Amino acid sequence: MKPIAIAGAGLAGLALGNALQRAGVPTTLHEAHTLPRHRVCGEFICGRGAEALAQLGLSEALEGARLHRTIQWSRLGQPVLDSTLPEPALGLSRYLLDFRLAESFRAAGGQLVENSRAAPHAQAGHILCHGRQASPSDWIGLKCHALDLGTHADLELHLGTEGYLGLSAIEHGRVNICALFKSRPELKARKSELLFSYLHACGLRALAGRIQASQIEPESHVGVAGIQFCASPAKPDAGLRLGDAYSVIPPFTGNGMSIALESAAIACPLILNYCNETLDWEQTVHRIQVQLHKRFHRRLRNASWIHPWLHHPHRQRALSRIARLHLLPFQTLYKLTH
Repeated sequence: MKPIAIAGAGLAGLALGNALQRAGVPTTLHEAHTLPRHRVCGEFICGRGAEALAQLGLSEALEGARLHRTIQWSRLGQPVLDSTLPEPALGLSRYLLDFRLAESFRAAGGQLVENSRAAPHAQAGHILCHGRQASPSDWIGLKCHALDLGTHADLELHLGTEGYLGLSAIEHGRVNICALFKSRPELKARKSELLFSYLHACGLRALAGRIQASQIEPESHVGVAGIQFCASPAKPDAGLRLGDAYSVIPPFTGNGMSIALESAAIACPLILNYCNETLDWEQTVHRIQVQLHKRFHRRLRNASWIHPWLHHPHRQRALSRIARLHLLPFQTLYKLTH
């Protein structure tokens, strides 16, 4: 059976590597860092992510996940929308999920090579799951975990001036705090204080105080920059790209983790055909790309259209007025991005 090499042990790489290795495919995962580690991530799975893990035989990785049903949107500290999700979301930290998938991969006999920056090659048997492609961007993402932080809904979305922050409960009584801001180079602060500097600059001072009053886990502070959302997927000659290496959906959808897992579930059976020599690599890549486009193009397009309404001040105001009048079609918007 032909071997497979995967660059990047994020969700797409870990999920796909597990499924291939369990099916008898010799699989090597190259990860530029060590696992597990904290990542900037909403840490809840909406949509089809749990179903994709089940297809890959990895449902046990979600054991103990928090079940989320209710949501609340606020703007500048004032609630504008209370609703429920069309289907429950699952809350679990990336740290724990990555740990479980990495351990499962090793137990199945897979080779996980950490601190290895495998060069991206568009060649047979090489799959690129090495995350988003760094690009010029005026976005910055920040995240941390907190204990003793009560929430007003299972999922909270707080809109501020040129930025927003989400709160979602995860395992062991903790809450994931994940924010996206337009970069403000004039703000200078230590890693542990940068989130609060941005919240104050965005008009979310009360929220900053609420978070600061909780017990924040210092090691969970992480950040990321150079994020380009809903970028057009790479051309076919750029190799087979899955997860964030394919495209990055804006985080307000809660759909990033799901897309990574779904892309692995889409690719797995076709890659198995390649490994069993019933498809050549060019056919394999083409068929996967067709299915990825069919599954994700609409979601990425719609999310790209909706995103400015969540961070642009004038559009935020209009969105808030519509929501307060109970005219915002939340369930429809959800379906358009999931």
